[in-house]
Amino acid sequence: MTFTITGRAVEKAREFRDNLDKSDDWVLAIGLKGGGCSGFKYEIDFMPLPDDETMYKIIERDGLRVFCDKKSYIFLAGTEIDYEETMISSGFVFNSPMASSKCGCGESVGF
Repeated sequence: MTFTITGRAVEKAREFRDNLDKSDDWVLAIGLKGGGCSGFKYEIDFMPLPDDETMYKIIERDGLRVFCDKKSYIFLAGTEIDYEETMISSGFVFNSPMASSKCGCGESVGF
């Protein structure tokens, strides 16, 4: 089981990377860190291509490479990364089948 990213999320990630003036070889990095009201907070950012790719689970969709560190992958396997826009907010959404709880703001999750 791996993680996936939707076409809409790929489109927005590319748009953000361009707005940040990062080159096309920068990859989207996802992961978790301790914190938040539910135990873990999602992390998503761009990073230059790492020297050691074996430290990551990697997927590619439509030319965008997404890296997940192996510690986070234990919890993020099976997760779909999407991008949603509503009248109230917009942002990346992690739809995780392993999540047992999440906070109201959607920024933290428990497993």
